[in-house]
Amino acid sequence: MKNSDITVIVQGPVQALSDRDQEDGITKQCLKSVRKYLPGSHVILATWPDQDLAGLDYDELIICDDPGRNIVGYNADASPRYENTNRQIVTTAEGLRRTNTKYALKLRSDNYLTGNSFKELQAKWPERSDELKFTEERVVIANTFSRRFYRGLRITYYVCDFFYFGLTKDLRAIWDIPHFADITYRKDQVGCEQHPGAPWPILDVDQMLAKRFLMHSYSFDIGIEHKHDLRFNARKNSDRVFANNFVVATPEQINFGLPRKFVINRQAKKSTQITYLSHAEWERLYKKYCDPKYKPATSIFKLLDTWLWRSIFIPLKFFGNIYYLTRARYRFSKALRKN
Repeated sequence: MKNSDITVIVQGPVQALSDRDQEDGITKQCLKSVRKYLPGSHVILATWPDQDLAGLDYDELIICDDPGRNIVGYNADASPRYENTNRQIVTTAEGLRRTNTKYALKLRSDNYLTGNSFKELQAKWPERSDELKFTEERVVIANTFSRRFYRGLRITYYVCDFFYFGLTKDLRAIWDIPHFADITYRKDQVGCEQHPGAPWPILDVDQMLAKRFLMHSYSFDIGIEHKHDLRFNARKNSDRVFANNFVVATPEQINFGLPRKFVINRQAKKSTQITYLSHAEWERLYKKYCDPKYKPATSIFKLLDTWLWRSIFIPLKFFGNIYYLTRARYRFSKALRKN
């Protein structure tokens, strides 16, 4: 694969927005890393109006109309819960629409490259099965925030939105999707959290995006309505989607870097990292669903290490979460009775 066959879409704010922090100089670092590790690739910067572009090295600039934050739900005090999901869709989709190369890399403006091993990873596992195969080729994603557990409970379809590398056609199917409409506040639920699936915890943004692109581009309705929803054969189907359409690897394996807030805060703790889908686990999903003859390169001891730490932290997280879940259900039922 030649670098000239790759377009890199660097998407997001160059500086901090009024409602979102940004690490100083991180976008310049991002663009420099692309030039260093993917020389000859076409670089698109998709960002917002009124950004300081001085000193930034790119081939093509897209200034997007800012859709603003979208409301995904409401807290018990009626304050809205915001996400930047539509913003990410806008910049990524616009960049992909301008892409003329066979392959594309979607990179956040606060991430950067440390190498280009993702090119090799994308083609390393060629076998596919027919069941729940959607993409034409595999798409490389990071295991960071591609969670298997959250607060001690199993979760599904948690596809990290940081890094995507694969066929431009496949990335367009994932990202050129309808925007999320604001959730309407319901007066008959005053006093409790409001979102689809309440009183269970709200779907994470990564789950929302997976649900949206699978339905919009491939007419596959995963059905789940809340973060821990395991109906509709969710565990098995989610594992098949990961095994058959993606390559899941660590940032170190992929060769991309995260901003400091993701490597020094709680996200860097062992108790958080063991909730992610590890590369060792993904290899074994590949073996189970795609290629029974495949011999995983990662040691079984890495898998055992993950399971050992999970046996310690997952129960602790679960029992700590009991209070939150019980309180949410009580408030929800109380508010419905009152209203």
